[in-house]
Amino acid sequence: MNSNNELATHPELPSSIPPTQKPDFGFSKSFRILTPDDFQHVFAKAEKFGNRNWTFIVRPNGAISPRLGLAIAKKQLQRAVWRNRVKRVAREAFRLHKNELSGYDIVVLGKKGMQDIDNKTLHKSFLHLVRKIQKSDLKDRA
Repeated sequence: MNSNNELATHPELPSSIPPTQKPDFGFSKSFRILTPDDFQHVFAKAEKFGNRNWTFIVRPNGAISPRLGLAIAKKQLQRAVWRNRVKRVAREAFRLHKNELSGYDIVVLGKKGMQDIDNKTLHKSFLHLVRKIQKSDLKDRA
């Protein structure tokens, strides 16, 4: 199997959960930050979380569901193929772990050199920042 396709489509779910109670792994428009005003709102008073691969701009949104915005710059990743792959990894990681991010608006920024990192490493790095957000007291300060 190619290292770019190693991500599982769904995390393991206990078989004892009835089908009607299984978590929703969809990624509808309600989970996306789409408008420039929404992006500005997040950037206005946000906290920054980062590691060697990703930078997250995070702001509590006061809602139950989290929202994701992608701002992968051409300056950081010149080729569209690279930007699209990074966005796919970010969307997939967010989709699988959105229950852990409830109540946040997150704008994901890429960093130079991400095109050379395999999907599995990017996914683990993304989850590292998810845990950092969970441990922060960002919601309590809002």
